[in-house]
Amino acid sequence: VDLYDSGASHHMSPYRQDSLSFRETKPQTLNAANQQHFEALEVGDIIVSIPN
Repeated sequence: VDLYDSGASHHMSPYRQDSLSFRETKPQTLNAANQQHFEALEVGDIIVSIPN
């Protein structure tokens, strides 16, 4: 099951193979709900099918 927050500004996905494209970006520190920190190094595009 995949969950998406339609009100979010950005989304993350562990499924890199589903990506249409990737490009490097300036490293951005992200904070997880459990207070861990990690860096985003790339941004990309994916197509998400949403059933009605």
